[in-house]
Amino acid sequence: MKTSSEIEVLSAGTNVKSNSSATEEAIKVMENFEIDLSDHMTHLLSKGTIEKAGLIIAMTRPHELSISKIQQKARSRTFLAGEIVRLGSQVSKLGELPSFSSWVEELHSARGGHMTSGRAGDEVLDPFDKPLEEYEKVAMRLNGICEVLCKLLTSDVNKNL
Repeated sequence: MKTSSEIEVLSAGTNVKSNSSATEEAIKVMENFEIDLSDHMTHLLSKGTIEKAGLIIAMTRPHELSISKIQQKARSRTFLAGEIVRLGSQVSKLGELPSFSSWVEELHSARGGHMTSGRAGDEVLDPFDKPLEEYEKVAMRLNGICEVLCKLLTSDVNKNL
């Protein structure tokens, strides 16, 4: 019997003007992934959004720091994009644990009990104000991270990881 769960994904920036549109470069690059960003609007990360989030994925260490400044308790649920995939391969599979929050706790424990940021290599730098080629590199990297993250979050697939 297959089980399914719904995951709500939100995107918010730590230093953006709310209700701005995506850049032309982002819209163009995401068309390669059949994603239409033409109606996308930016949102500033809020304390309420952080409080509700079971998992927060940041692109850079300064973003991580901004999140913990808004709410220190969120640090144990906040990971760099590359860090969550790296640590996810070191912990129990989601389907082996009683809850999603248990899995996030294991991810945090895999840091070795330190509240330090992830490695520099775990960061995904923002291509804003850079050439189209930088947007393409970031999109490819995020696509790979998202593919692995989807596998980590899908219990049926987790059994085979």
